[in-house]
Amino acid sequence: MRTLRRVLSQPGTPYGRLALAGLLGLASAAATIGLLAGSGYVLGRAALRPGLDSLVGILATVEVLAFLRGPLRYAERLVGHDAALRALARWRLWLYDCLTPRVPAALAGWRSGDLLTRAIDDVDTLQDLYLRTLLPVAIAIGSAAVGVVAVGLVIPMAALGLGLPLLLAGAVPSVMAWRRRGAGERAEAAALAGDLSAQVVDAIHGAPDLLAFGAGEAALFRIDETARRLDILDRRHTLSGTVSSLITQLCLALAVTSVLALSVAAVHDHRVGRVMVAVLPLAALATFEPIAGVAQAVARAQSVRAAAHRLLALDEVPIPVHDPGLPQHLGSGVPDVAFHQASLRYAAGLPRALDQVSLHVAAGARVTITGSSGAGKSSLVNALLRFWPLESGTVAVGGIDTDRLAQSEVRATCALVDQRAQLFAGTLRSNVTLGRPEATEAEVNAALAAAQLEGWVATLPAGLETPVGDDGVSISGGERRRVAVARALLAPARVLILDEPTSGLDATQADLLLDTALAAASDRSVLLITHRAAEAGRCDTTVTLEAGRVTN
Repeated sequence: MRTLRRVLSQPGTPYGRLALAGLLGLASAAATIGLLAGSGYVLGRAALRPGLDSLVGILATVEVLAFLRGPLRYAERLVGHDAALRALARWRLWLYDCLTPRVPAALAGWRSGDLLTRAIDDVDTLQDLYLRTLLPVAIAIGSAAVGVVAVGLVIPMAALGLGLPLLLAGAVPSVMAWRRRGAGERAEAAALAGDLSAQVVDAIHGAPDLLAFGAGEAALFRIDETARRLDILDRRHTLSGTVSSLITQLCLALAVTSVLALSVAAVHDHRVGRVMVAVLPLAALATFEPIAGVAQAVARAQSVRAAAHRLLALDEVPIPVHDPGLPQHLGSGVPDVAFHQASLRYAAGLPRALDQVSLHVAAGARVTITGSSGAGKSSLVNALLRFWPLESGTVAVGGIDTDRLAQSEVRATCALVDQRAQLFAGTLRSNVTLGRPEATEAEVNAALAAAQLEGWVATLPAGLETPVGDDGVSISGGERRRVAVARALLAPARVLILDEPTSGLDATQADLLLDTALAAASDRSVLLITHRAAEAGRCDTTVTLEAGRVTN
């Protein structure tokens, strides 16, 4: 229960709305008990053929209860869902706040499909804690209390005849549901669900390569095997649930039969009127209606616990880079960038990606970083933007060590075009203006022109409103990279980092893009990372890296 308590103790849990939903649900359950009991009274009295005047009052009561039952249940659903959706909104914010300081360093080894499952499926599952666990259990307990008290006021022994089956129907299936999956089986089911999602995401994203190399059938087989194992666990879970439902129905039959027998005996002893033979069993039947949901609520609590455990596990991942308690602030103007004996290692046991690197990029200067693949060029960017913590040494921006600056300020100072050139599902405009949504049309056009995109955009029927698809799938690799360059040039950052900006372009296009991009950079500091020796001449200084060390 510790995991569920952590979920419920999160700030902002809408307990007030949940309590209101519970009261509305209890009122609806009480109306159902009154409706069936009143209907039994009407039938019993009508069988005795009394005057119509004696039935007017109870008929009116039954009509009112029948009218109120629906709106009360609707109101309970409405308020309950409102509370659950508010809670989910806070959980999504919590997840974003949890992931932000941990990416990319802390979660570099995690599969994207697994993270996607946690971000979508597991967060959505948490709503069941409020809608299908807390509320049904609270309403069932309240309804049972109302029904037992009402029946007990008429025949005290009938309260015992109803209460014991109610207790059995609530407790036995609930215990079975709680123990239905052991800790190992629950962990296995959660792991399989995450693996299945990760395999599906990998197969979708890698479909062209899988098909090209004839590996598609093997990938589908792995997905099918994982789904089959998960299906076996679900079937076992469903079979146990069927047994729980059978026990609940048997308890219902026992309760109604007991109350009926006690009512008949009381009528024979002249302790109650004959109409109670119809009233009390129907009241017992109505009391049982919410009890059936208790075992289901406990079963859902198991799923919620597994989802919450997977989400809270993210919060237990150590944060690799921390902001200072009292961060300093950069001044105005273009800052310089200085690495001093900076060393970076991505994981214990791996060689250093940066090994005591020292270099200086003066304010407004343009420096080229060259070297073979794996030399540590992109690691300089990871260290500068504080994506990964340094093992030793320092990185300074504007004369201030980055570990004394807020990460957000360091990253706002730098505009990055990385090798992947990430695009988002949306329009060209939304991707270009990502770092500066308030940019004017003239500023956007100037950035497009500097990135050699103006002519291409003019040929598109929708222009800047053209959708690029998920991860820019609808445009070419060269266009994707130039969109990223335009985005960086439009951003208000004072340091421009171009990591292989001409990759995928022919020599003529590459030269033209670099010329216009560097001209548009104006007085900003520029860090150009490239493996093309011909591009180095456009900058003031060239630094060569090999095996994480500066060699010149």
